[in-house]
Amino acid sequence: MRNNLLSNPRFLFFYLSRTSANIADSIYMIVMLYFVQSITESVSYTSFTYSAITATSMFSFIVGPIVDRHSPLKLASLSLLMQAIIIFFVPFLIGEQSYKLILILVLVFLASCFSLLFYPANSKLIPILMRNNDDIIKANVVINSTDQVINIVGYLLGASIIIFLGMKNTFYLASGLLLLAGLTFFWMSRNLIPSNYMENEPAKHSGSFLLELKEGFSFVKQNVFLKIMMPFYALINFLLAMLIITIPSLAVSAGSPIYYSLIYIVFFIGMFCGSILTNYVPKKAFVIAVAWILMGISLCVFSLMQGIWLKMVAVLPMGIGSGLINVQQTAIIHIITPTKLLGRVLSFLSSISNASLPLGALVGGVLTLRFPLENVLLFSAVLIMASGLILLCIKTVRQFTIEDQTEERQKEANVGGNF
Repeated sequence: MRNNLLSNPRFLFFYLSRTSANIADSIYMIVMLYFVQSITESVSYTSFTYSAITATSMFSFIVGPIVDRHSPLKLASLSLLMQAIIIFFVPFLIGEQSYKLILILVLVFLASCFSLLFYPANSKLIPILMRNNDDIIKANVVINSTDQVINIVGYLLGASIIIFLGMKNTFYLASGLLLLAGLTFFWMSRNLIPSNYMENEPAKHSGSFLLELKEGFSFVKQNVFLKIMMPFYALINFLLAMLIITIPSLAVSAGSPIYYSLIYIVFFIGMFCGSILTNYVPKKAFVIAVAWILMGISLCVFSLMQGIWLKMVAVLPMGIGSGLINVQQTAIIHIITPTKLLGRVLSFLSSISNASLPLGALVGGVLTLRFPLENVLLFSAVLIMASGLILLCIKTVRQFTIEDQTEERQKEANVGGNF
């Protein structure tokens, strides 16, 4: 499967470019959060930093019409190059002075603004490059599983670079990898892929930005499956944000950033296994609900375990559930959404689900000031399990299969994208 996909030069360069960007994201995230935790020694301040990184994602819907109007390759390139430039200047502000920390948070926020363009543009390329449902699923499995391997390497290297080279060089490395990915996407748009590749139907735009936004919202509103799943996506991101902000505290308490990396590495190993398992489980939405329950049980065990090594064991099944969910839900969205609306639909769904990340981080930070950390995580675990059980009780979710969407996707197969 992987060899067939990677024999396609267009997919290969796309795959390599997002791999470079993914390594940069992993390193950048770990060094930023660990830096703030080590300077402030406060989970609350770390939660505020994480909120600054993720806050802009709630406005993803704004870039939807832009992604549908313009070349996703050029937009991805622009996004990565601007992020590379911004992150390059972060090391010049590293210090314990409060005003420097504020300036760093401003730069982090600006970088996250440009990242808004990258993810919907990047995701839109998959169904454009892959012409049938099977290839879309295979591409998502390959990309998601590779992402987890890269995340493992990225988080491991992130801790190692912090220890051996220091924080400044870690930021420079992240900036350089983003620069490489951005230049590769730009080269693809100029040399590898013709401008009319798969462009069988001219793009149709209403001429009004607001009307185009409404078209994407209307599609989600009219699709029963997406309308049901949307609030659950938001809820699980809200709850998982509470876990994310606590991990730097565990690492600082253990005395080394390597423990921060190890927890993420185990989680990403689980996600890799979950992504691969997608090839062997039914292509049905009820698998998402079962995986949700698995994640809730794992988080419950994580919150009750005392030793950091036992917590790592509990993280593994959590990653497996997350891998199953990511591949299944992404493939479903790619398949059921017309290509001409994909940028807007992806951006809108991203806004709804990701808006809960900074909110969850903020609420989690406040809760940790009043309640023991274990109680906050246990509360999150119970709600995640309850969400999975509710999804299993909904007939539309239980009966939804990817195979049923084949005919609808084939009707849209001739609607091309503009690279």
